[in-house]
Amino acid sequence: MTFSFLHCADIHLGRPFSNITGNTNICNKAVEQAFNNLIDFAIVKNVDFVFIAGDTFDSEEQDFESKIILKEGLKKLDNANIKVYLICGNHDPLSSYNKTTFNFDENSNIKIIGLNSDLYSDFILENKNNEKVAILHALSFKENYLKENPTKYFTPAQDLFDIGLLHCDLDGSKDSPYAPCAKSDLEKLKYNYWALGHIHIPNDYYSGTIQGRNTKETGEHGVKYVKVENGVIAKNTFVALDVIRFEDLNIDLSNALEITSALTIIQENIEELKIENCELAYLRLNLTGLVDFYNEINEEFFTVLKDKLHNNFNNKINISQINNNTFSKIDDEALRADDGISGALYKVINNNENIDKTFDNAEKELKHLLKDCNFSDEEYEMFKAEIKIKTKEKCKNLCSLVYESHKD
Repeated sequence: MTFSFLHCADIHLGRPFSNITGNTNICNKAVEQAFNNLIDFAIVKNVDFVFIAGDTFDSEEQDFESKIILKEGLKKLDNANIKVYLICGNHDPLSSYNKTTFNFDENSNIKIIGLNSDLYSDFILENKNNEKVAILHALSFKENYLKENPTKYFTPAQDLFDIGLLHCDLDGSKDSPYAPCAKSDLEKLKYNYWALGHIHIPNDYYSGTIQGRNTKETGEHGVKYVKVENGVIAKNTFVALDVIRFEDLNIDLSNALEITSALTIIQENIEELKIENCELAYLRLNLTGLVDFYNEINEEFFTVLKDKLHNNFNNKINISQINNNTFSKIDDEALRADDGISGALYKVINNNENIDKTFDNAEKELKHLLKDCNFSDEEYEMFKAEIKIKTKEKCKNLCSLVYESHKD
């Protein structure tokens, strides 16, 4: 027996974008388009179920357009014989869904937990061949907070494939108002799959939001597509559906021989992001490395870079910020011969005894913090070695920078 489903969450219909400028037409429609991408993908893959793990709306009081977007999308899934189970989260508690607007027939494929059932409910799931393939355990927020551990409501695993549908703060503070619980609480129930909502970045438990709204929500956003064969997960794939992408990109220019090859390296790094299915990407670039052309990385270079990327990526790239953390390439011979402050610092840095002494002094001051890190002896020695190497590198970079700025 086989079945498939989509796990999605945190759609936040009605939430505006923040910390970005321009491209208002794309931004205004991005969330709706990402949601429609979800609906279309579910229909194309002909999944048996769609599980929506809370915060479908951004607010308990939604605008009319958001209600229409959701209802029309759910109707499409209903007409395609795809069963939908939607739980309420802290942004869209049960009062967000009135029966007048979301008046799906009790025999339809759409179930809003709490509206069409009890706040906590178990459902026997049948695939499109009418085979009993799974049990869904689902809990909705009645209010916009749930301060108790939600797993107390969930029944233990049964004989079929068990799925938990929950909006919660996993491994968050015990005082969290958003259904705090631990991974160990979930593991005790022995479910085969947990479909969680609340965290916007996808991971093992969370599908994340389907569309990032600001520069903090970086990377791909979308849904999880899961296929189960004979009670075992055969496929668990993340599928990007976002329309606008935010990325923080660290680019090492150490291998660039001159300034024009730096442009090529930056473009190649952006090409690896796989943003071809997005309409727009906001990028923050962090340029690093030791280069011979340090003085040429200036405002003129940034202007040329932005224009080049804008044209080469068909106006899909918006460079929101560039951080220049490059350093002039170290000339060891010149620094050793220098009789000024750069040379003096360089000689001190290259003395491993001085680095060891500096670390030992810092270690005494931070002993209580290091103890909390619970390093093994081997891990601590690796940590110590890494700190010393990085300290030496950064100091060398500083010496090189000071030397370059004063040598003329």
